[in-house]
Amino acid sequence: MRKRIDKKFLTILLSCACLAGTMTGCKSETPVVRPQDVELLEPVGVGESYEAAARRNLYNANIYSGSICPYIEEYSLENGMSFDYYATLPGDTVKKGQVLLRTNTENADKQIEELEKRIEQNEKDFREYLKEANEYFYEVKGDEEFWGQAVENWSQEEPAADSPEYAKWASDNMYYESRYRNALISRQKQEEAIRQRTELYQLDKDYNQVLLQRMKESRDKSTVLSEMNGVLVNVQLMSQGNYINADYPMAAVIDPDRKEIRCDYILKEDINKAERVYAIINGVEYDVEYIPSEDEKKSYTSFKLPEGSEAQLGSLATIVVMKQSGENVLTVPKDSVIREENDYFVYCLVDGERVYTPVKTGMQDGAYVEIVSGLQEGDHVLTSKNAPTYKSTMTLQKGSVGHEFSQQGYLAYPRQEWISNPITYGTAYFGELMVNLNQPVKKGDVLFTIRVKPDELELARNEQKLQRERERLAKLQKEDPEKNKKEIEQRQETIAELEKLLGEMKADFATTEVRAPYDGIVTDMSMDLWRNTLENGSLLSHGQNLIVLSRQDSNYIIVEDTNGVLTYGHKAEVTYKTSEGVSKVTQGDVVTMSKNCISEELFGDGYALIRVSAEDAAEMAGSTANADGWWNRSLFGVKVCTRRMDNVVLVPRKAVVMINGVSYVKLKQKDGSVLYQSFVAGGADNENYWVAEGLTEGMEVCIE
Repeated sequence: MRKRIDKKFLTILLSCACLAGTMTGCKSETPVVRPQDVELLEPVGVGESYEAAARRNLYNANIYSGSICPYIEEYSLENGMSFDYYATLPGDTVKKGQVLLRTNTENADKQIEELEKRIEQNEKDFREYLKEANEYFYEVKGDEEFWGQAVENWSQEEPAADSPEYAKWASDNMYYESRYRNALISRQKQEEAIRQRTELYQLDKDYNQVLLQRMKESRDKSTVLSEMNGVLVNVQLMSQGNYINADYPMAAVIDPDRKEIRCDYILKEDINKAERVYAIINGVEYDVEYIPSEDEKKSYTSFKLPEGSEAQLGSLATIVVMKQSGENVLTVPKDSVIREENDYFVYCLVDGERVYTPVKTGMQDGAYVEIVSGLQEGDHVLTSKNAPTYKSTMTLQKGSVGHEFSQQGYLAYPRQEWISNPITYGTAYFGELMVNLNQPVKKGDVLFTIRVKPDELELARNEQKLQRERERLAKLQKEDPEKNKKEIEQRQETIAELEKLLGEMKADFATTEVRAPYDGIVTDMSMDLWRNTLENGSLLSHGQNLIVLSRQDSNYIIVEDTNGVLTYGHKAEVTYKTSEGVSKVTQGDVVTMSKNCISEELFGDGYALIRVSAEDAAEMAGSTANADGWWNRSLFGVKVCTRRMDNVVLVPRKAVVMINGVSYVKLKQKDGSVLYQSFVAGGADNENYWVAEGLTEGMEVCIE
């Protein structure tokens, strides 16, 4: 028996030597040590190291980082179109049906306007026709009734066929019947004409109404509308004229009142097998409900918060998937347990002797295993672990952890438009560019000058035409205004159109400057201006784009955030200098969602928008001016506290020991002894871990 014990003891030592090299492994499910298939020798001079079987908590849990997110919907266009402008900006409150952005609908609007005018004119013409046609109808109908009555009355006076009066009566009767038949035919023809004209008008009207409805629907599809009340967040950052592909996400709207937790992806089977799944938000535990999804492309998992939760959007939410836990269970070091076929045993040190002791095991963590039976608390179990040592202790307290996002940002202007050559009539030539890139301008400031060569021949032709129309109108009004009413109205419309045309032509011919339509900043220029190929005297085509002017009242601080750390609900601290060089600090709100909440297309390259007050934005825009009068994009300091967790127990990093991927502290007991205790770390910053499970405020931990 002695020889067997020594061989088994040697097996323990060999196993312990193997374990010593693998204590820093990353899996918490490390299998219980198996004996090696080697020739066992008698141990010589082996020292005895032991640890008392003790009660502690064991945890097997996975931690997933997430945040409080709102319900979100994304919108796109059904057809590919050219972008025009943003009707709503990130951070704006929107109503259901509100336009978020528009595409260029100039041609569609013109077609709709022309069709509406045609429908109106057709209706006007039909009413006039119907008035005249009905007048004639009632006239011939009256004739029909008159001659019909005459025929009836004359027939009552019919004399005998052989009387001398019969021939004259028959002649008159034939005349009456002839007039009656003519009147009857005229009435029937007019009635048929009215019916046919009415049917044709109604067919045309119905067709035009359907066509108009389709044209409006097609135009409406050129806008992105919100389908719920909420707040606009992420949008595609585009410039006027950029092409938008069909079904490509263009904007996202959130409902801030419908909150959920979104975290890193968790397998559904892990959730189903877990002992418990809960969330921790600022030190408070919440039971959460898993939200299943059929979208296989989703890179996150969602959970429903309980009713009445006051968690704020953007707050850190840690999901704890507790696979298994053991509260106050009897444990020994994992390296002291040896497997023999399907059984397990340890060596206990009793009165200096090694005693073979069969045990039954339960769950385990990184360094300890639960003993279900075979040992009692305090039994000395042989192990390769050294007794814990320490230099000082500290008492655990609650506090906050967090990370600081620090980045440089610059002003961004989502609402912008091309300022182009406005001349329609005449030939326009470029003069001089009066602004520089990134230069703030006021409404009415000159952007560039032009020279227009008038089309004198076309102007004279239209003036002569206007004169003739006025003369014809005067003649019609002099002859018979009532009779010529319709033609007079037509002449008056023609005159109004000619007067408008001539006014526009003369205005174009007199144009020498193009001015800013609103306060803004010059944020881009055409390639011709970039390359300096547009010189004084260069020919300009109608509508030729020259510079991009961005509205100064709709700007943001934009920062690069490729990891998607910032999200709606975060507060930002922005540092900038005024145009006088005075440093200032202001607060802003992050108004875009992180990548866990939106599609990859809307997250894009990873940029977050921060909205500041209009007053601060104006000062920031002014800070872009340098002493020499040139303007450049200024950078601003941006700081955001992210992944912040308040009201949690903190453990200094220097007090934590990592064993096989599990975090431990040396916990000082009331009797002065020291016990290794694992805990579930919810996260950490540069100085502390915070406790999700396993340690409480007031506990005393040891520090090396």
